[in-house]
Amino acid sequence: MNDLRKKYQALFFALLTLFLLHVPHEAQAQEYKFYMGFTPWPDDLTDAALRETYGFINQNATIIAHHFDGGVPWDAALQNSPLPAPLLQDWTHRKNATRHGMKIFLSVTPLNFGRDGLALSWNENGDNQPLPQIWQHKGFDDPAVIQAYINYVLAAVRFFTPDFLAIGIESNIMVSKAPEKWPAYLALNKAAYQAVKAEYPALPVFATVQYEHLRGIEDEAKPNHALQHDAVAGLMKHADALALSTYKYGMLHPNKISDDYCDEALAFKKPLAIAESGAMSETTVVVGIPLPSNKKTQTNFTRMILEQAAAHEFLFVINWVAIDFDAMIAKLPKEVRGIAKAWVHTGLLTKKKKPKPAFE
Repeated sequence: MNDLRKKYQALFFALLTLFLLHVPHEAQAQEYKFYMGFTPWPDDLTDAALRETYGFINQNATIIAHHFDGGVPWDAALQNSPLPAPLLQDWTHRKNATRHGMKIFLSVTPLNFGRDGLALSWNENGDNQPLPQIWQHKGFDDPAVIQAYINYVLAAVRFFTPDFLAIGIESNIMVSKAPEKWPAYLALNKAAYQAVKAEYPALPVFATVQYEHLRGIEDEAKPNHALQHDAVAGLMKHADALALSTYKYGMLHPNKISDDYCDEALAFKKPLAIAESGAMSETTVVVGIPLPSNKKTQTNFTRMILEQAAAHEFLFVINWVAIDFDAMIAKLPKEVRGIAKAWVHTGLLTKKKKPKPAFE
């Protein structure tokens, strides 16, 4: 299920760079100790839909997640030369559309979508381009990789001035898929962490952790599950928080809603956050597999996450999708249309922009 989501995210973020964004809105006062927000995932592939999504976030959230999982401009970053125009255009559109004063959670990563190797290239042709030959066999701890990634991360921080920074996305999935690369990844994470903290000592910096992999719930995590806890403990040596990616796919998903949901994360003794999350509000068939769910399941999952956040003083909670994106499905290429259904009803508003019980 995690791999399916990654394929769809790749399509979405490639399309997202096509839109011009500018939606000024005033925030409404909120009363809670942790920040709550969304990514700017629109409900349709139109300018109007994207503007409406930003408008909803700007009015109803106190944090926005700007999530960059489309590769790294390795060549430009290593040379400290101007970043590719498509990347800067995407950054500028997002920055212009985000309400002034909104807290920003910025996420970048040196990992590819498969979470088993080096991120692909973001260049003048766009995101997720093939790696130039010189980069194809470099490890995460290669001096060129480390320097290029540090330059890229610092450029992103200077541009967005975020309130929270992820320097890796769902990093521990690599322990499930390519554990032999984990020590080199830790070396890169340490170097990037120290470089950012040297320039921005007050900025919370961390790599996000996929919670279902940490707990061995995902099938692909089970063979190497014994490695997960120690691997994440190593990651936490250079992290200011433990930020989780966690989802609820239907009532039959083994990821059960319970009062002890966060116990394994709490054991690391770090401030907690939810970097991305969501639950379906109705049953959907995805690539021939039914994912049973309903509004009650979504409401219970959302309530549980927020209750945990309040009880344990989380930093923030991100629900990945704001509005159900039924309108987008028919416009997607046939090969990803079915996969996309796995998140189509994880919004807190229906396709008609009506609040679901989980929104309340």
